[in-house]
Amino acid sequence: MKLLKQLCIIFGLCLAGIGISAILPFTFPSSLISMLLLLFLLITKIIKPESIKETAEFLLETMAFLFIPVGVAIIEQYSFLKGKILIIALICIVTTILTFLVTVYTISAVMKLMSKGENKDEHISK
Repeated sequence: MKLLKQLCIIFGLCLAGIGISAILPFTFPSSLISMLLLLFLLITKIIKPESIKETAEFLLETMAFLFIPVGVAIIEQYSFLKGKILIIALICIVTTILTFLVTVYTISAVMKLMSKGENKDEHISK
């Protein structure tokens, strides 16, 4: 029952993201809206990490399985992609490096914000 509750929370956020994306006057990915909603709810402690931990870990562990259909689709389109392999490889390398850099700077910024929050908490409790 605990896992069902966790799935309902996660899928409920996904459904809310789809709804918000549908009413926005511009195109915005619903998955990103869902992640931002989850981030907001975790930061404000409306949702505690423990309340979605097991399901989130399961989804992360099985995420690679979800890429199998994409791999098969790429293999099916090999004849179309044949002359463009170098361009695709270059795009993959550049986007991987950009993703890595954005992740590094984001994590650094979050760690700085968290340490500032801990320092404020220490001063308040004294």
